[in-house]
Amino acid sequence: MKKLNEQGNALLTVLLVSIVFTTIGLAIVASSISGAKRVETRESDITVTFESKKVLEEITSEIAARLNTLNLDMVKRTDGTYRVNASFEGNLQNRVLVPSLDHILENTNYDDSIKCLSIQDLSNTNDILSIQPTSAQNQCEAATLENTSSYSINRDDDYTRVLEIVLVTNNPNENEGDVTRTLKKKIILSPLPSFLKYAAGSASEDDKGGLFLNGSSNINGNAFANYLTISDDAKYQDRQGGARTVHSLPPSVNGDFYSTGAHILPLLKESNFYQEDVPDLKHDSQFINIEFDKTLRDRINTILGNNNLAATVSTTEDIKYLPSVLKQEISSKVTTNVTESEIAKTETQQVPQSVLGDSLEELEGGFTIDSKTGPIQFNNTVQVNGDVVINSSNYPITFNKDLIVNGDLYVVSNKDISLQAVKTAGNLHLINFDGSVTVAQDMVAAGKIVIESSADKTVNTANGVKLNGDIFSGTTLSIRPLNTEMDLNSNIINLGSFTVKGDETGESEQENDIVRFNSVVYSNADSFISNVNIIGMPYTNTLGNATEGQLILLSKDRLTITRMNEFNNYADMNEPSYPYLPIEEMNIKPLQAFFYTERDAELYGVGSLFYIKGGIFARGSLEINAIRANRSFKAIENVPGSTEGYMSRFIVDYDQDVLLQGIDALPIVDRLQIIPDDFVIQ
Repeated sequence: MKKLNEQGNALLTVLLVSIVFTTIGLAIVASSISGAKRVETRESDITVTFESKKVLEEITSEIAARLNTLNLDMVKRTDGTYRVNASFEGNLQNRVLVPSLDHILENTNYDDSIKCLSIQDLSNTNDILSIQPTSAQNQCEAATLENTSSYSINRDDDYTRVLEIVLVTNNPNENEGDVTRTLKKKIILSPLPSFLKYAAGSASEDDKGGLFLNGSSNINGNAFANYLTISDDAKYQDRQGGARTVHSLPPSVNGDFYSTGAHILPLLKESNFYQEDVPDLKHDSQFINIEFDKTLRDRINTILGNNNLAATVSTTEDIKYLPSVLKQEISSKVTTNVTESEIAKTETQQVPQSVLGDSLEELEGGFTIDSKTGPIQFNNTVQVNGDVVINSSNYPITFNKDLIVNGDLYVVSNKDISLQAVKTAGNLHLINFDGSVTVAQDMVAAGKIVIESSADKTVNTANGVKLNGDIFSGTTLSIRPLNTEMDLNSNIINLGSFTVKGDETGESEQENDIVRFNSVVYSNADSFISNVNIIGMPYTNTLGNATEGQLILLSKDRLTITRMNEFNNYADMNEPSYPYLPIEEMNIKPLQAFFYTERDAELYGVGSLFYIKGGIFARGSLEINAIRANRSFKAIENVPGSTEGYMSRFIVDYDQDVLLQGIDALPIVDRLQIIPDDFVIQ
């Protein structure tokens, strides 16, 4: 009996062990099957995602190839402004977008894998357009097209478009797992020249020129170069103007490099870039240079036409003689003698001092308007045949209509002065010692224009210069804010040099000479910017939305930007994580500007500190010198070394908003180009 019990126990043990091993075996088999299924699903996921991205690249190429069929001519309205031609919207959809969608869907290789394919025009948040392919079965439903993007492009005034390509795919092989993906690729169609796509770049075709990155600048955005030179040594100048170098670190480019060729490829290696982070090289086959001379002529004709001036330019030679032609035409508009009692004729008078107290000369046979005894107001157009000095010595002076001067005009404010449109056959000086100088409409001078201010805004925030109309200068244009702020909501053309210059006083920690710009400037000569901060001026766009402007400076000749935030430092010199930009910086405000020159530019972030929110580009060579200073310093003889983990003294942070703001004074090229934007996989 005992033996039988032992045999029974052994049998039970064997059975239990068999069950345990069978269970483990089945679990292993199930796990293997599940793992294999997961591998199949993952492989399908990767395959579907890869194929889907290929489809998006194909449709982007299709759109790019068809864009050349569109007419980008602007149509002039009766009020002098311009609008998009009436056929553009329909042609964009019917000649470009719908045929591109249809062509992709005609590819039989995609019959089973594409569930739906559509394009959304997100240019205006209040009027989103859905562009569908001809085939109803491949159109995406409204729920698939939901988005959270916000744009405010006026389609009537601007050819810029923001499009989102939406692709929903299925895995054609159900045995490899059920995989569905929604891919959304955003692209910008831009009529603007290519330089505005880049944080920094050079379009030089000279193998001895191109883009020079000497030392450790920080470029946050894409860069462009056909030829590239990289050096660890940053150049700078000593107080005597002698050339010096200081050893630094490599540059950082937090984006991609674009080029029309492959000359720069050998330089894209780890040893040439900060933290050994090498940007990719991509091809820009659509690169479009600005036609500066043609654009300048168009802008001149527009601003003169808007001011009822008949003078026009068709050639570069016409521009050479324009100041004398304009002088004669403005002179001819002074058709009446002075009758206003407030305008006094003088035999001789002193030319007013500048805010710097420059040396004076005498005016002969001029006129004076001086508010010594009470406020002055002109309710009719004022015409003066001779030089004029307007001085608000004790009380405000207000012009409610135009002011036309056949001679030089000096506007000197100690109290408020308010002007409408101003035309002068000679030079124009705005000199703001105190109070405000406000010009509501355009200023046109056959000669030079000088705008100066030293008004103390800490006493009264309304003090200062406020220009709200366009500005044309037949020769040079100079802007001088001294320990104050100016507001220029003005597009500017000057046929001579363009200068914006502050001074060095009162700047122990930060720049205090400030110009707020919402301006596009065309300078037909060289441009010089020194000791000043440039920030964006708030304004309301054509759709009624509040936005912030910037300076866009296009210079025919050499561009010089110097002594910016000289020997000042970031409040925290320690570098944040990638992309190495200042966080909540109090001392250094970014220059909100895009700078472009048809020639060369050399910039030095050694003694100076550059923080540009925008971009810098040269059609010739662009040379950027910079260090990552590991300590503060107050003299060029005491330049510090560079150390990883410290902020660069030359930062460019690209601002894409310039492509989307519909700035009407920007140059327009003859075809749209595609600028890739966000890419999302759901």
